[in-house]
Formats: sequence, C-alpha cells, structure tokens
Amino acid sequence: MGIVPAVEPVRKGRRHHSGSIALIAGLGVVLAVGLTVLTAHKPDPASSTLTGTPAADSLVAPPDPLVTHNVSYQLTGDGALNITYVTANSDIAQVTRASTPWSVTLSWQTPEHGSLFYSLTAQDAGPGTLSCRIVVDGAVVSERLVSGPNAVVRCSETLS
Repeated sequence: MGIVPAVEPVRKGRRHHSGSIALIAGLGVVLAVGLTVLTAHKPDPASSTLTGTPAADSLVAPPDPLVTHNVSYQLTGDGALNITYVTANSDIAQVTRASTPWSVTLSWQTPEHGSLFYSLTAQDAGPGTLSCRIVVDGAVVSERLVSGPNAVVRCSETLS
C-alpha cells in the first residue's frame, strides 16, 4: 500500500463576527443620534401648557375687526373740471365737469389696523380759486387752495 499523505488538521478557532459587530456599531450610532436630537430639542415649558397645546402667541392671530369709515370729498370755488377721487378698495372715480360747491360722501369698511389712502384732484374751470378738502370720520385730514386759470388742486392723505 502506499503512504497516505498527512493532512493538516482544520483549526476550529474563533470565527469573525463582522456582521454582528457592524450591527452593534450601527445601533450605537442610531442611539447616539437619537439622544442628541432629544436633548437638543427639549420642549420649552413656556411654549406649552400642561395639556400640551401650543402657547397662545404661537397660534394664528384672528383678523382685525372691520371698521366703517366715512369720507367726504369737497370742492369749493368757481367750478371744477376733471375731478378724480379714490373710493373704497382703492378704486378711482371721475367726474368731467361739476359746479361748485361739489361734494361726495362715501362709506366703506376696512380692517381696524389697516392703512387708508384718500385723494381728490380737480382742475379749476375758471380764472378764480378752487379749494379741496377731505374729511374722514368728521375730521379734516387734508385741505388745499389754488388760484389762477386752469390751476390743479390736489388733497391727499394716508391714514393708518
């Protein structure tokens, strides 16, 4: 018979557990990130009540209540041409010719804390004088006087 070659015995030492190590390392990273997020975003006691609802200052504010304003545009003098004035919602109205005294009173609603723009422009129809006045809620807010042929008078005001 012949000689049987010797075979080195198979070592049954430790196996590498690279999969388990990677899993444990990944879980460690997830845990570290989670703890960092939780500690960085602690709820502020002033921003919530005991029931967990947001503080009042973080809620959307209700719209301002509407207020009615009355505006009177007035012209006095020798007659007026090309009268232009601002109406509700910033619309423009025009009158081509009017005898004086001339006036129009308008009423519209706006938010309580909104800005309002009032304007009245007219051209003198004669050689004399022409004056304009804007009265808002009973108070004169703008007043002007011009003289001379075809002079243009303009009253305007922005109120907040």
